[in-house]
Amino acid sequence: MSRIGTEPAPESSRTFTVVGLSLLILTVVGALFGYVLGLRDIDENKSTSSDGPLAVSSGGATAKPSTVSRPANCPQFISDGARKQDPGAAVPMQLVQYVRSSTNKEAWICQERDGSGLWYQGHDRVQDWYAEVGGEIPEEGRNGLLRPNVRADTKNRSYSVTNDDTTYTVTPRGLTIGSKTYPAIQAYPPA
Repeated sequence: MSRIGTEPAPESSRTFTVVGLSLLILTVVGALFGYVLGLRDIDENKSTSSDGPLAVSSGGATAKPSTVSRPANCPQFISDGARKQDPGAAVPMQLVQYVRSSTNKEAWICQERDGSGLWYQGHDRVQDWYAEVGGEIPEEGRNGLLRPNVRADTKNRSYSVTNDDTTYTVTPRGLTIGSKTYPAIQAYPPA
């Protein structure tokens, strides 16, 4: 008797069921895995969503800086400090470049709201990284340096300012103070 037009053999029906169930299980496991990784990424971004940079694990410097989403404005303390130095400074300042190294240094390049002057704000961390709530705010002469008249090399995304005999240069790849370079572990915008 011919099998054409008859029901499939029980073996092929079982095979189809096993393959279908396996695909369903793998789909569910993959979806759960993706969901958990997504939650972890969201939690990491929550800790870095304020006006300024927050602590990120400071293991060794990596070959490529990590990126953190930042708002367009520089932290308020930079605008306040610029207004103290130059009452005509157009605030709030807009963020142009930010870098943080694994060696307790961070720097912002901020542009005045009207697109005129560029400012450098450097910070040597003493306690905590700058944070909107509870972090360390750079203080001129203690752990910070705020200077106007930053020179920009937009082709190379390099910003430099000189204080006394020391030149400070900020790029997406890091911060150079004099002849010493501190590679970035965090940068906005990225390299």
